[in-house]
Amino acid sequence: MTDRSKLPADALARLDDMPLRERFPEYLAVFGAGLGAAIVVGLLIGVSSVPLGDAVGYTIVMFGVVFLLAGGASGGGYTNMGMGWIGSFFGSRPPAHGDLQGADVPKREKARVDPRERLRRGLRPAANQRAFWQVIAGFGYVAVGIALLEVVS
Repeated sequence: MTDRSKLPADALARLDDMPLRERFPEYLAVFGAGLGAAIVVGLLIGVSSVPLGDAVGYTIVMFGVVFLLAGGASGGGYTNMGMGWIGSFFGSRPPAHGDLQGADVPKREKARVDPRERLRRGLRPAANQRAFWQVIAGFGYVAVGIALLEVVS
């Protein structure tokens, strides 16, 4: 697999366009690292009066739910919608300039984004491979956690 630290910034954007068989080992490594982290957290929780197997199983399920929520929110465009809602709730207004791409527009005006435009973008998100694989990993964590809970019980 290609080492990401040795790639220039523009190559990182193209890395997601690589075939799945080249990206899959990296996905498995990240999944394994997350599973290891969930087991460590579960062991730390299991030190208390909670049975060790239950603590680890429920922690893995919790990791899976977090991955499902994060992948669904970013893949469904809800992160853009939420930020647009927060901006309109606190009274932000659309930018004064109609065209924010021109060279004569001050930099601080380019940084401001119309919350309504952010909501429109959130309603039609582009395809997001990372969000898809986050959701798949979430289902995997939930399945592993439930299987562990069934074996322990």
